[in-house]
Amino acid sequence: MRVSVSAWMHPSPRPGSYDWRPELTFVGAQQRSLQEKLGLLRETDLFAGLSEEDMMAIGHATTMTHCAAGQRIMSPDDPPDRIHILKKGKVRVYRVTPDGKQLTLDIYDKGAILGDMSLLGQEPIPEAFAEALDDAVICTISPDEMRKLVERYPVIGVNIISYLSRRLRNAESELESMAYQRVGQRLARKLIDLSNRFGVTTERGTLIEARLTQQELAEMIGTTRETLAHTLADFRRRGLLDTEKHQVLIRDAEQLMDIAEGLDDLDD
Repeated sequence: MRVSVSAWMHPSPRPGSYDWRPELTFVGAQQRSLQEKLGLLRETDLFAGLSEEDMMAIGHATTMTHCAAGQRIMSPDDPPDRIHILKKGKVRVYRVTPDGKQLTLDIYDKGAILGDMSLLGQEPIPEAFAEALDDAVICTISPDEMRKLVERYPVIGVNIISYLSRRLRNAESELESMAYQRVGQRLARKLIDLSNRFGVTTERGTLIEARLTQQELAEMIGTTRETLAHTLADFRRRGLLDTEKHQVLIRDAEQLMDIAEGLDDLDD
């Protein structure tokens, strides 16, 4: 009877026993990590239209990092050679003013691209920080690797164009809102936007799961916290929403949309 070397080194476990070989545990963990990464990559519009084999190659080219709530993901001191793709969770992007106050720019969710944007035809947000609002998963890739992927899989380039077009439209819309709309209209518009991205339907209405302080929400619409508090109180009196523990519950989305579109007059 011939016994292979591998069988002699790692005899088969007896029935009911546990095979504790460390290399099997390591390989199994690697496989689970890769499958988790691939599953998250498949949910990202940036890689839509790619085959399973293509996704496998992209999975090996990216690094996946799990981030806890409150963990800083990006800062101005980071090396300018990383592209971060948010796969899961929510991230707050902000600046720090000269007097040390944080100025919230926006909240991003799954599919957002942060970091070195030069390859995508955009300059990075100057002096920007990013932190996880809840448990998040970030896939990181170097611009050089991303360039290679675009050359090998042209559909990624098409998806990037679509992504940048949406981002440009949103930026233009934000500028128009800041220039021409009153605070109440800007707030209604931002709440509708947040509900579309982070809203969960409940018996009482749509709950915006992103937790924001009044100061953060005020910064996002370009007003003061005092003015925002006054406008929120007015919205509550009108039965449009409720607020509790840094969350907003939209009770009358239709009327809030009318305000956002300028169809309902408000006294700011």
